[in-house]
Amino acid sequence: MQLALAAALVAVLLPAHASVIGSTPADGDALASQPGEVSVTMNEEILSVEGADSANAIVVTDAAGAFYGDGCASVDGDTISMPVELGEPGDYTLTYQVVSADGHPVDGTVAFSYEGEAGPAGLAEAPVCGQEAPAASSAAAEPAPPAATSDDGAATDEPADAQGEGQDEGGFPFLAVGIIALLAVLAVVAYAVNRGSRTRRRD
Repeated sequence: MQLALAAALVAVLLPAHASVIGSTPADGDALASQPGEVSVTMNEEILSVEGADSANAIVVTDAAGAFYGDGCASVDGDTISMPVELGEPGDYTLTYQVVSADGHPVDGTVAFSYEGEAGPAGLAEAPVCGQEAPAASSAAAEPAPPAATSDDGAATDEPADAQGEGQDEGGFPFLAVGIIALLAVLAVVAYAVNRGSRTRRRD
């Protein structure tokens, strides 16, 4: 029994070959119209466990770090997707992280551009599915503040307040991604091995 359990644990913990085989949009794409939805497809099924789906997520940001979409990523077999409407024409980044069926986390980014009509303003913070959307980002709406000047009108070395100071810089907002999913896989493996052992004893 110990040998079988050890083999199962090794199979789970060893690096897997899970990888991305496609995305919509693809890296480098220039979109002429709203995508409606963005997605990433793996070469194997994505692990979707009730209570641990936060390990699978997609974030779309523009060059200024504003967020787009509703945060409601959904998993269908080997594909994760999220509805999204982009804002001003320009460069965008799709950031993703998923956990494959064997518990192996995979993350990365897809760079693309948008050349269609302007959509809604981006959000200052990453949206959370089912929660009220945060305020729109002011990065594109507010002009940069003037430089500080002395009494004679000359510019000084004192910096003016930075535009958007205190806003999220657009970093990947996922917490403890993959840990819950990996523990779930280990629990399932241990249960299956112990159940098989009890069955053999009764035989």
